[in-house]
Amino acid sequence: MLDICQMTPKDMYSSLRSFTYADGRILPVSSHLILETPIEIIVNEKTSTLIMFTPGMARELVTGFIYTEGLINQISDIEECLIAPLGKEDGEEIIQAKVKIPSIESQLPEKKEMRTSYSSCGICGKENYDDLERGLVRVKSKKKFSMAVLKRLPHILEQYQPLYRKTGGAHAAILLDSDGNPLVCAEDMGRHNAVDKVIGAALIKEIPCHDKILLSSGRASLEMILKTVRTGIPLFVVMSRPTSRAVRAAKLYNVTLIDMAKDSNRIYSHVRRIEGF
Repeated sequence: MLDICQMTPKDMYSSLRSFTYADGRILPVSSHLILETPIEIIVNEKTSTLIMFTPGMARELVTGFIYTEGLINQISDIEECLIAPLGKEDGEEIIQAKVKIPSIESQLPEKKEMRTSYSSCGICGKENYDDLERGLVRVKSKKKFSMAVLKRLPHILEQYQPLYRKTGGAHAAILLDSDGNPLVCAEDMGRHNAVDKVIGAALIKEIPCHDKILLSSGRASLEMILKTVRTGIPLFVVMSRPTSRAVRAAKLYNVTLIDMAKDSNRIYSHVRRIEGF
């Protein structure tokens, strides 16, 4: 049964007065814009990461982010996760998430370090390139998938994008079983955030991922593939052309990568997972 975001799309966008040019006239019109809110993730009171995200599923985002960053291996590694809004003097609100992970205490620096990760950049703030793939192993799943099921995914994705329909500015991610049944979904201004929200929700609900499909409305970049690998998901389906590094990483880490841009159904890696091959 699908676990959708507890917040309604109305909680995730704002309306403002704007203008449009039509038939030789400038006319007033209401615009619905997706919200962009900062969330600061503080780990063991030592390291701090600031992420711009769309409100909704904050706990899932934090959980998915620290998991795909390699800070935890399972949900039980998190001893405490406190999330609360903080008021600012300039009126801008920031959400703060304080996370306690005892197992990595000795690995963190003595002084508190801040880095910023924007919604459009999955690797912003990484200290070096090698950090991206630290601790990753090849996906071991031998699950096969039906192309008949996969061809339905674009239509399924459309059904779970209410925020995109309202604002035209949201990405979506969905975790599905091999029959194409959605298990958890999320929308966010950033495709990386949407994926982290879904991964976090799967961890919190203890949904095994070794036989699942990850579907994203965005492009497959290197970072998106590495998030998929860390979670052990064997099949990643996207709605736009992937980058060359994403394809190389999918081949290296045994992930089947498919893009369905304009019904191309293009399979870039490990086609053996598709039934009939």
